[in-house]
Amino acid sequence: MAGIAACRPMERDQRHTSHARSAVVAFAREQRLPESFEVGFFDWYAGAVAHFAKRVEASNGALLVGVSGCQGSGKSTLAKAMAEVATSAYGVPAIALSLDDFYLTRAARRILAERVHPLFGTRGVPGTHDLELLAETLGQLAECHDGVALPAFDKARDDRTGMVHWRQVGAPVRLIFLEGWCVGIPPQAEAELDQPVNEIEAEWDPDQVWRREVNRQLAGGYSALFETLDALLFLRAPSFNAVFEWRWEQERKLSDALRAARRDAVDTTMSREQVADFVLHYQRLTEHALSTLAKRSDVVWALQRDRSVRQMQMMAVAA
Repeated sequence: MAGIAACRPMERDQRHTSHARSAVVAFAREQRLPESFEVGFFDWYAGAVAHFAKRVEASNGALLVGVSGCQGSGKSTLAKAMAEVATSAYGVPAIALSLDDFYLTRAARRILAERVHPLFGTRGVPGTHDLELLAETLGQLAECHDGVALPAFDKARDDRTGMVHWRQVGAPVRLIFLEGWCVGIPPQAEAELDQPVNEIEAEWDPDQVWRREVNRQLAGGYSALFETLDALLFLRAPSFNAVFEWRWEQERKLSDALRAARRDAVDTTMSREQVADFVLHYQRLTEHALSTLAKRSDVVWALQRDRSVRQMQMMAVAA
């Protein structure tokens, strides 16, 4: 990433203003995050925000920054924090978008499951997103001078919400953080698809129809989308084994939020066993990302099991 090497954590006192610190503190309190988030943000992530704010000043249009990481890695929270700091501290209109909010509706995935393969009924893998809606939304955010409606996906219901519930935001924005578990992942070589990686593939995809279609989707519309990224940031998990515990923690938080919203609400979240089965759908590409994405990313934060950063690596590109 051009110029970001000058924004190293140990130089933070020279880089960040009191406005940036105040923005992070306010965000952490609003999201009920631990104090360690504030410290970690300034130690490892704030320099990237300063860098992108500077790039926006030198650009004519909007910057699209991908934030990639496996389920539960903290990418959604990080993207939101970066957008908040860019807006509040640097005066750059910024927003965080989640690839998850662009999942196909349950009805559309049901049709896909019937026509292509039953495993496409489960959201998550390439092929289960509405890329046309995403492209339309990105264009509106960058070009419109009016309100833009942002799609939302209800994971508890496993379906997209109605348009009446979509959030309206002002446009144009100059900095868009697009976060998602498969953002930036390249397609696999055909030979890599031959052997199943877990029991889901062995039992439900013995003819390789599902994983080859996922790979075809990844090589098509998804690769075209990722080529439009101005930068790619990668939160690298220590291993795939960490994914289950992180994803299970997410599910429990979702369940708690449902009960907090309505005491009589029916808990439609997944059980621990269901989460264990669910993450197997992501195993192939998650492991592929862990082995390939670092070389394709502008910044890589190597995470430990508690999500704290162990190491940061930056692409060596001249400013």
